[in-house]
Amino acid sequence: MKDFITIIFSKNRAMQCDLLLRSINICTNEYMNIHILYTCDNDRHWQSYEKLKSEHPEAKFHIEKSFNNDLLWLIKGYKYVVFMVDDNVCTKDFNINEITLLLESNPKSIGFSLRLGINCTECYSLNRKQEKPPSIKIKDNILMFSWVKGESDWGYPLEISSTVLKVEDIINILIKQECNNPNDLEWKMQAYNYWYSTRKPLLMCYDESRCFSNVVNKVQNINNNRSGTNIEYSIDSLLTKYENGDRIRYYTFQNFINNACHQEVMLEFEKYFY
Repeated sequence: MKDFITIIFSKNRAMQCDLLLRSINICTNEYMNIHILYTCDNDRHWQSYEKLKSEHPEAKFHIEKSFNNDLLWLIKGYKYVVFMVDDNVCTKDFNINEITLLLESNPKSIGFSLRLGINCTECYSLNRKQEKPPSIKIKDNILMFSWVKGESDWGYPLEISSTVLKVEDIINILIKQECNNPNDLEWKMQAYNYWYSTRKPLLMCYDESRCFSNVVNKVQNINNNRSGTNIEYSIDSLLTKYENGDRIRYYTFQNFINNACHQEVMLEFEKYFY
């Protein structure tokens, strides 16, 4: 749909970004208007993204120059946006047209989360259990709940790993706050939770997650977010595999039921045939 844009933040992860793009193509036949805002640390990574571009003509790639300005330029003129990160994986079918219609008809909802579902009983980031807040079923497989009453991931609506938002709800944050990177963007959006708690206290999601973050590695040292430490999945290891023609096999993730918005799941590889 022409009013919608997908923005994927990526750094040094061509292999994982490839999996995300393939998973999107499998889980929806809608036009997702995908734009990838990316940066790299060295020539090998830059070359890996050139390869990624050639394999995914459905996506538009933008080298990060000034994060805040780049983001404002990308979302300008659109009504809806979904931010994603390159270790996201889509697992089940979803319908963006249906989601945006629901956002229009439920103005008290801040967004529609693709990552939440009744299956999300764990908070990986905090390493603890979490309870789903009371919800109502607004369609056969769609729930609406008060994120204000939610705990852990259920009370974290303004995030960048697969929640569909209205651009008008976040653009002023970008204008007023200088966001330097994706983590900074999420922190500064979260600072507005209190303001939105009375204006848009609701959040929608499917009954089962459509997306999760497979946190097998880490590309930044801005925060101490929890992640996997398996050397086989390190940034350098996955880069070498990608250069050698290996790709992450998707079938492991198709209809996968995650127990958390962030989870470590074993990777399997296969050769990419040109």
